[in-house]
Amino acid sequence: MKQLELPSKTSLATTGILMSLFFVFLAFMVQSPSLTMQETQWLLWLHQQHSTILTQMSAILAYLGGLLIMGLVIITICAITYKKQRIDLSLFTLISFVGSVVIGWLFKEIIARPRPEIWPQIAPHFGYSFPSNHTIYAVVLAGVLVAISYTSAWRTPVTIFAMLWCVLMGLSRMYLGAHFPTDVLGGLCLGVSWLCLVTWIFIHFNFFQYRASTTAGTHEVKL
Repeated sequence: MKQLELPSKTSLATTGILMSLFFVFLAFMVQSPSLTMQETQWLLWLHQQHSTILTQMSAILAYLGGLLIMGLVIITICAITYKKQRIDLSLFTLISFVGSVVIGWLFKEIIARPRPEIWPQIAPHFGYSFPSNHTIYAVVLAGVLVAISYTSAWRTPVTIFAMLWCVLMGLSRMYLGAHFPTDVLGGLCLGVSWLCLVTWIFIHFNFFQYRASTTAGTHEVKL
């Protein structure tokens, strides 16, 4: 059996609460016209650094990180983990993603921040601006991949890829002018807080397939 040291419920709760509070703070801040003007100036500066390669990469990321492709990726992960008899990971993946879609669109409608209208968009986008759903989906996918690979030899490269995926997705949304920086930051906070909540629930109710080890805080995962 491979050893997996699960995060403590205290650390998950603390991180989730802090991220949620910061998200609420951002939700109030984005109502400020002066902040929008400052962010618009920053986006204009970023747009001046454009290149053909960066534009193409950002457009590809916009397509890959959208709801359709991300949904297909999540379904594939669920199918693979279910086939390997890891129903817990399959449910964790499904709940994490479906929940992120719901809360992402819900807060978009509640806050109703208009999209940046700075230059013509080359990639399609839908709905309001805050928070960035592309960023939320990226965070959730990153968390799922890290959870699945945590006990494997692929843990380090998968973690690096997951971090790069989140960073590049956020930067690409700003580079394309589809989101303000606070939209991306809000998506990051909301995605992390939601992942913390789902993980906390799975640990608290023993939904993960593990057996208690003799080492405190460490568990043997059934692979």
